[in-house]
Amino acid sequence: MAHIGSFKQTEKGYEGTIATLHLNKKVKFIANDNKKSDGSPDYFVKAGKSDFGVAWKEVKDGDEPLDYLSVKLDCPTLPKPINAALFDREGGADLVWTRAKAK
Repeated sequence: MAHIGSFKQTEKGYEGTIATLHLNKKVKFIANDNKKSDGSPDYFVKAGKSDFGVAWKEVKDGDEPLDYLSVKLDCPTLPKPINAALFDREGGADLVWTRAKAK
């Protein structure tokens, strides 16, 4: 997994920076307080006033269940959407990404 962002929790979600070789953006995860259905995203991801993605609360099963956010990022400058995960840690949260395996 590649670390592509560092975030801190806020009253409304998370804020921080996504940084890759071609991208360096301040980003906010804003809680979706008006979910219309169970499948609606739990968070909207914003870069300034632009929509940059969505995120859903998930739990990784195992001996020690792990809460995280499943994140989908997309914008016109990306060749295809990016799937990532936001994991809480002491003092903040980390956004990580893994390239899908070739078929």
